[in-house]
Amino acid sequence: MTPRIRHRRTLLRCSLVTLAGWAVLWLAWYGWLEGIVDSAASDGIGAAALVDLIEARRAVDPAWEEPGHALWVGRTVMTRLGLLWMFLVVGVLAFIHRRPLVRRAKAYLTEPDAPLNLAILRITTFGALLLIPAGREEFLIHASLPEAILFPPSGIGPLLTFLIPDPFTARLILGAWITTTAMAMLGLLTRPATIASTLLTLLVLGIPQLHGKVNHAHHLVWFALLLATSPCGDVLSIDRWIRRRRPAPRSDLRYGLPLRITWLLLGMVYFFPGVWKLWTGGLDWIFSEHLRNQIWHQWTTHANWEPVLDPTGHPWLLRMGGLGVVVFEMSFVLLMFRRSTRIVALVIGLLFHLANLLTLNIGFVSLMAIYPCLIDSPRLLSRLGLRSTTVGIPRGTGPPPRTSLIPIVVTGAVLLVGNGWYGIRGDNYGWPFACYPKFGYPIREPVRTVLEFEFIDPDGGVERESFATGRGPLRTARWIGTVKRVLKMPPGPGRDEALIVLAELAAGSRPLGGVARFIRSDYSTRPDDRGEPPLRSRTIAEITLGATVDRPAPS
Repeated sequence: MTPRIRHRRTLLRCSLVTLAGWAVLWLAWYGWLEGIVDSAASDGIGAAALVDLIEARRAVDPAWEEPGHALWVGRTVMTRLGLLWMFLVVGVLAFIHRRPLVRRAKAYLTEPDAPLNLAILRITTFGALLLIPAGREEFLIHASLPEAILFPPSGIGPLLTFLIPDPFTARLILGAWITTTAMAMLGLLTRPATIASTLLTLLVLGIPQLHGKVNHAHHLVWFALLLATSPCGDVLSIDRWIRRRRPAPRSDLRYGLPLRITWLLLGMVYFFPGVWKLWTGGLDWIFSEHLRNQIWHQWTTHANWEPVLDPTGHPWLLRMGGLGVVVFEMSFVLLMFRRSTRIVALVIGLLFHLANLLTLNIGFVSLMAIYPCLIDSPRLLSRLGLRSTTVGIPRGTGPPPRTSLIPIVVTGAVLLVGNGWYGIRGDNYGWPFACYPKFGYPIREPVRTVLEFEFIDPDGGVERESFATGRGPLRTARWIGTVKRVLKMPPGPGRDEALIVLAELAAGSRPLGGVARFIRSDYSTRPDDRGEPPLRSRTIAEITLGATVDRPAPS
């Protein structure tokens, strides 16, 4: 039996055993357990322990008053058991076939690659860094915000709170970062430029993460760290042009290992959110009205944007889309191990992000910018008839690099373990490690809770602004995160000071003595209800500008 046939049989066996376990779980649910949970939630009869559990949950969470909520929780529990069963089956089979798996893993990690492929990753990574907003105006804005609204993420977030520069120093740092990042992209003094740019990136992209909202551009930091430890400037660089070295270095492990670690990290970006969708929302994330409500919810976060694609009128399309999203995210990392399947991942990934952009206005352009690293460029360009000994097309024949592998191995191990830990925990509020946005909790009703700001001037005039679309003093969705974090603070001097800061930021130059009021309002997200008044509103905090004490909000 050939290894390929043996591999296919193992995959088929794993799939059949996994599907059999899922079938048993759902037969047990629909044939027996669903009725038990429904009776306990609707009529309070049945298993005493289950009835007591539901009553205890109702005492702290009003959502449990609806029997359908208990049924959703039951379905989610069954989905979690199915996931655990799948991971158990995969783990057992991996243990049984551990020797060939170890050989395959070793062959994957030790495969040499061309310097051109690593150079393309360098150009796309540092080029994307120069384009994202956090590396420009956001750094200067957040560096000047008061300490009262600091909410550092886990990881090095607490350390960054001691490194916030004054406005003049911030401008110097930003200038140095732009310069070193451009040098790294162009390959000028590549090694020192990549190291300096990476260290400054941790600060320049990290400072805007300190005020209640983390934007996920972490992958650029991971890849920059890998590139700073690698010989990524050996081709397609000003350094090489100055030295006029010919021909290009031959393929080597020092080019291949950073690329393969990059592919695994890309897989993690998708894998953990896919798992958390099922773990948090169950199969209802796919086979319910959640995806329609999620799309409507996202539309309300934009003031003047209209979707190019609108699948909300086609339930079957939404179900297929939801299933496709979960399958894509959980399988992306498996496609990283072969050249042919990496091309499949690139095409499907681009289609996935394009659909999100046209439907939700969520682009993740900085993530798509890295996709060229999935292509074996020397192989592709040589097939197109291009030849160049300078950049190594089809393959370089010069001497290999002399740099050490140890920094690459250590950095790669830290990145893989750190991101794996954050992904398992589902912690997306961290820096520079994080689980990427999960969008996991199902939205069961087409309702969105938003925060609004109302200013009552001393003459009685009232001005009101909604933060629904993220518009505010920070001019980004980070403002929403900041406001939410402050309003969740426990009562006390810290909350009072943070509220005053929020009020002053939101009120701008309005006169002292006016009342700044923060309101939580629920709006329908149905497109036909756009522009309608809120379904309900509640004042949650108010402060008098110029005062130092928080006035209690109405109950």
